[in-house]
Amino acid sequence: MVLSIATNPLRRPGSRTATLLANLDRLQAAADRHRASNPRGMAVHLAVQGGNAFDSPEDVRGLPDGRLLRVTLMHLTDSALGATSSPLGRSRGRGGLTAAGRAMVEVLDERRILLDLAHASKQTFREALAVHSAAVPPVVSHTGVAGVRPSWRNLDDDQIRAVADRGGVVGIMYHRGFLGRPGRRVGAEAIVRHLEHAIDTGGEDVAALGSDWDGLIVTPRDMPTALELPVLVDRMLARGWPEPRIRRVLGGNALRLIAAARP
Repeated sequence: MVLSIATNPLRRPGSRTATLLANLDRLQAAADRHRASNPRGMAVHLAVQGGNAFDSPEDVRGLPDGRLLRVTLMHLTDSALGATSSPLGRSRGRGGLTAAGRAMVEVLDERRILLDLAHASKQTFREALAVHSAAVPPVVSHTGVAGVRPSWRNLDDDQIRAVADRGGVVGIMYHRGFLGRPGRRVGAEAIVRHLEHAIDTGGEDVAALGSDWDGLIVTPRDMPTALELPVLVDRMLARGWPEPRIRRVLGGNALRLIAAARP
């Protein structure tokens, strides 16, 4: 499981890194308490959504080794690092990576922290991949695919192939609005359709689950909580998916990605 801290874009510059580190300490302590009481429980990795949680890319170098699994470069607003795909950004999704953004990508590569391009504008996405090291695969942790549901939030086929060509992973999120048309009944099968399109476009090693639980999402009607994962597997089987593909999507591809960042 990955627990991600979302950036407050209104936080005063000069206090962001200190606030993030304090939040990471609290989150790590909560995970440690859970592990102590549940020694056979799930593994937990920490992440940050919005690289502008750091006052400077240089601050990433001060993190203890292995503290963060990934950093989502952009979130819902433009920042000093680049442009978001969100219509909430000043650039309306048309801006690109900045010099600070390039420096952030380089230091993430140096520290072997996964570069997450969810929420990035198309230009930011392309320019970040252009400077991203081939030694660590990229990830788009939670998204839909435009080939199934056109949206500012969803990846097009060229983006899927670009991630797949680098050995990366695209995680499909569970938000109804990005999975299907508003007003229509959207069920778990919509998630499978998005996964299937990603596989048809980039191969079986590219697709994963990217839920975005607690990310202000509205889940499919038949998947209100994480307990309904068997419903999703049932839909995969109904579409004739073989077991090896299901195992890759349910966790195999994500574990391969994590191993690449933790050699």
